[in-house]
Amino acid sequence: MRSLRNVYALILMLFVVLGVGCEKESVGNEYDPNNPPVMVLDTYQLNIDGGGGDIPLFYALQNPISGASPEIVCSETWISLKEVTATQILLRIEPNDKDVERFASLLVKYPYMEKSLRVNVLQDKRILNMFRFEVTNLDYNSCTVKYMPTDKGMQYMANIIDAEYFKQSGINDMNLFIDAEMSNYRSIAERNHMTLEELMGRVTPQLIYRGDAVRSFENMKHGSKYVAYSYGVTFNGNDYTVTVPMHQTIIDTPMPDMYNVSFGISSQMSGTMASISIDTKGWAGYYNVMIAADDTVYYIEPGDNATDSFVRSLASKFYDQAQKAVASGYTVEQFLNSTCHKGNQQIRVPLESGKRYMAIVFAVDVEAGSLPVMRSMPVFAYL
Repeated sequence: MRSLRNVYALILMLFVVLGVGCEKESVGNEYDPNNPPVMVLDTYQLNIDGGGGDIPLFYALQNPISGASPEIVCSETWISLKEVTATQILLRIEPNDKDVERFASLLVKYPYMEKSLRVNVLQDKRILNMFRFEVTNLDYNSCTVKYMPTDKGMQYMANIIDAEYFKQSGINDMNLFIDAEMSNYRSIAERNHMTLEELMGRVTPQLIYRGDAVRSFENMKHGSKYVAYSYGVTFNGNDYTVTVPMHQTIIDTPMPDMYNVSFGISSQMSGTMASISIDTKGWAGYYNVMIAADDTVYYIEPGDNATDSFVRSLASKFYDQAQKAVASGYTVEQFLNSTCHKGNQQIRVPLESGKRYMAIVFAVDVEAGSLPVMRSMPVFAYL
């Protein structure tokens, strides 16, 4: 449609040249009652999608008046005049944030023109995809997300969150999520004697953007789900207004490549004390030993196999443990030495009577600058 309108705009300009000549078009005239201005538009009906934007209305003018330019009159605040040139009236149509179409009628006026021109504007309901996301450089502990809003002038939030948050918090309404998020930032702002608006303009890493934004995320949990999200938002002191609903995309971080390590596990019981022997079978690095009771999600019934979700959950649990330890002041080396093992070991563990137990063993490795992660499929044995 836009290309056809451009062609019609050229026809309109030809109409001007043939009707009044170049000099009148460029210079303009004093008002002549016998030859009032005459304006022709390329369309009198604009059909706009829900995203809005800068919409040109092409026009041609006979008998222009020196120093005069077209004006628009419209009672709707979602339509405004952005710019007028010699060939077009550029309208600014705001994005529709409602789930229904909306209609407006505007008048195009010009000094001494006998009759104003009426243009009807029909805008579709809000488009569902006000944001697009592009995920690149996805690794087991990092990724890059490009946030691409339809409206490049809109201010918006660009962030990521572990999908476990929604399970643990019980929040499944995105408006409630935004309220909780902004309430948290408002509390931080108050503690630092700032308004919410001031904080959001200064917070590091940056959260608020206009136009396309690229963010890199590190120290993600492998084998987990994350939610990259955006929503349009404006601030006024401690208040905020959501201008575009929350959009999101799911990011599944892969598991790292697993080393081919198979531990040998044997055990002996003395009352409620278990003595567990670990044969590393040549593995020279760290490994983790986890004891799971039959009333936990990490216990596998005899005869069942470890599912993919079980392995991912186990890896996530270990990563969370390492992350919390480092956040509390431990170095990675201190965490490994206090939590993991090296070489063949015999480990004594007290157990509760009346429960069944299994030992789970897996190799652990760490890359420079990263947290320790599971690096072999878990091996388990019943105690």
